[in-house]
Order: sequence, then structure tokens, then C-alpha cells
Amino acid sequence: MTHPTSTRRGRVLGATALLSGVAVLLLTGCGGTDDDGSERQDVASLRSEAPAAGGATSASAAPAADSGRPQLRLDSSDAERDRYWHVYATCLKDHGHKMLPQRGPDSVDDTDQSPTAKAATKACAGKLPLQPPELDRSTNPHYDDDYRAYVKCLNREGLKVHALPDNSGWTYDGQTTMGNARQIEVDKSCTLEAFGGKTR
Repeated sequence: MTHPTSTRRGRVLGATALLSGVAVLLLTGCGGTDDDGSERQDVASLRSEAPAAGGATSASAAPAADSGRPQLRLDSSDAERDRYWHVYATCLKDHGHKMLPQRGPDSVDDTDQSPTAKAATKACAGKLPLQPPELDRSTNPHYDDDYRAYVKCLNREGLKVHALPDNSGWTYDGQTTMGNARQIEVDKSCTLEAFGGKTR
């Protein structure tokens, strides 16, 4: 249940899953297994990159280094999100970054800290998708309120979790019985509801 970066929603919120779940979320988890039998992590986080300039909720202009990077939106389709992450993962792979093919063609090995991996990350920086500005505390003045609403929504929909003290992620309240596909669906809908301004 992560993206292509770490597990599915890790660095390359990887081409389909929870983290295809609202990339936005780039959720990462551990503990237990997904529907396909793969390990799942216990902590999920909304990791975001600096937003692109001109974002509707941007409080500041994006750094010049972000110029030209693909910008994801809260309502980006799975196909659009996966296409951007695929381009980024392919770039990393072509530049020698280690991959985790057993997890899928776009799964990047985040433990690879070799000089080659660092060079690949630098070379492909312009292809790393920017996360929606609503998911970035520096560009969303309502981030903490939105995050609390997001966690409340997850619980309302049956995914029993609690937020970390700094609202940087959440952890399960025990062993979850909700399947991965349903978790992705719940994550997406709650992200749109909470961060899309519907709860304000």
C-alpha cells in the first residue's frame, strides 16, 4: 500500500496504489499484509514536494528548481499520476538506481544510497512529480485542520487509525481487516474531502 518510491506510495507512489491512492498521500505503511500477500507498513504519511508556482493555494512561489516538474492535483486521475511516476521511475532505472522488480516495474529501492543512486536522483529531479499544494504545510494554511479532518474521515469509513502527534502521518489502531483496494478507495475519497476544502 504505497507508491513507487517505497512500496507503492513511497518515492514513486508507484504506479497504482494507495499512495496510486491520492499520490497526494504517498502513504507508507508496515505491519500486516496486503490483499496480494505483500508486507504492508504501519505508518502512513502525506509526503509532499514543493508545489509548483501558481498553485491555487500556494502561499509562496515555488523554487526555480521546481520549474518544469509535473504538478499533481488532488483530483489527478490514477492514469495521469501513474504516468508521471512511471516516467520518473524509468529515469531513475536508466541512470542506474536500484529497483525492486518483485514489487513492480516502477518500484524504486529507497534503501539504495549508493553514489550511482544519488547521481540518478539528481539527474531525474526535473521529472519528480510535485504533490498537490494542499498536501504541503508550507502552502496550505489549513493543513493541520485538514489533516485532522482526513484522519476523522478514515475512521468514519472504517479504517481505524490515529494521527501522529505532528500530523505527518498516521498509524493503525491494531490489525486492520480492510483490504488494500478498499483502503486505497477510502484514502482517495477522504483526501479529496478533507484537503479539497469540503470540511471548511
